[in-house]
Amino acid sequence: MRHLLLKREDQRPYLLARALDQVAEGVQIYDKNACAIFFNRASRGISHIPSGVSLEGRHLLDLYNLEESVSTTMTALQTQAPVIDRVDRFRINDFTTAPIASANTSYPIFRNGELLGAVVFEQTEEIVEKNIKKLEATKRALAAFPQKPPKISFSGYTFDNVIGSSPKLREAVALAKRVAPQDSPILLVGETGTGKEIFAQSIHRSGRRRGGKFLAINCAAVPETLIESLLFGTQRGSFTGSEDKAGYLEEACGGTLFLDELNSMSLAMQSKILRVIQENTFRRVGGRKDLKLDVRIISSCNEDPFKAIAENTFRRDLFYRLSTVMIELPPLREHLEDLEELIRYRLESTAYQFVHGVTEVEPEVYALLRAYHWPGNVRELFHVLDYAQNVTDSGAMEVRHLPPYLLKHRARPAAALENIDFSRENLQGLMDGYERQVIAQALEHYGYNISRTAQALGILRQSLQYRIRKYGLIF
Repeated sequence: MRHLLLKREDQRPYLLARALDQVAEGVQIYDKNACAIFFNRASRGISHIPSGVSLEGRHLLDLYNLEESVSTTMTALQTQAPVIDRVDRFRINDFTTAPIASANTSYPIFRNGELLGAVVFEQTEEIVEKNIKKLEATKRALAAFPQKPPKISFSGYTFDNVIGSSPKLREAVALAKRVAPQDSPILLVGETGTGKEIFAQSIHRSGRRRGGKFLAINCAAVPETLIESLLFGTQRGSFTGSEDKAGYLEEACGGTLFLDELNSMSLAMQSKILRVIQENTFRRVGGRKDLKLDVRIISSCNEDPFKAIAENTFRRDLFYRLSTVMIELPPLREHLEDLEELIRYRLESTAYQFVHGVTEVEPEVYALLRAYHWPGNVRELFHVLDYAQNVTDSGAMEVRHLPPYLLKHRARPAAALENIDFSRENLQGLMDGYERQVIAQALEHYGYNISRTAQALGILRQSLQYRIRKYGLIF
């Protein structure tokens, strides 16, 4: 533990320095002899000091061309009292800049009554103007904020939370609503981030078991050694430290159990789930008493279940038991017509949390977001929008507000024929460039899985590997 604390302390000076770099005002720290300890980024900018120039250890009067009697910091050190908002002009030595006017405030720093140094805060007219605008915007945002903010409590999803009107999405919703009142097992099939949890909770809340509990377990996230006890519960004395504890199958009695990403569960555990469904009873781990199963099971698969069966990661008999109704949720790239509606929904529901609540989106942003392939689907889209909300400095989202990784994936525009320099580009070169781009995007889309990428492109694995080597695609 002490080793971890020492490592944390080693990082503290760096963390504090980077934190002070975020302050809009200039911040300078001196020791008790008026020798420089630290200048933040804003202070270096005010004095036009290049980032590579080291100031540590240099005396204040060697750095600046000013009288000791008018120096805010020197006065604070000599009198050991704060100097508030002293306005003066100064010029820094070694740099040919015009005199700079600023309002400075300096505080002496003590430890156990002993003077250690001083900190000074600098404000130029430009910084003051920016701060005034920022404070006015903050004041307006606080005044517009509801006196009773929306409650943070979350009571669960319903079909109203499914945003979009594309045919594929609406078909999935219509089927889910039709089967919700029944007790049939449902298998939701969709990639990560397509909204399987929303559908599962919505089905539960529209069914006859809506008065019971809805419990979910992520089969991919729970270690194999724990998942059995979490589902079945434990009996005291069955193993060291065990206690009488109900599992999810018991807690969800009269309600719904959602087995998320069931295809990630081991085959051994899948066989135990199958037996529970067949016998309609189960026992706690180490228990001797049979308990009756009274839950509706909704499960999900984040890949093609038939492919998982062929690859022996999903039991065929369990699949048929749990897929009385199978609902396929489309990936975002297959219903991009819902993109703008999803964006509006997310921005409107989160704008109240920010001073510069984004309510408008520049056309270039829409174009870039439409061109992206969204491997993380709607969940990734919402993360991108949340990032933009956090970094924006205006009421409109611009390309510069998007995450850097997204900007790297801009689709390469097709070159117009009149813009091709045929003295430098021939047909084969242009085709190779396009083929390289397609293969690179396909590899990324399929998680750099050679077999899946080759299958999607309709070529042999060996052919894909040849092209990877040919185009120098490294991953």
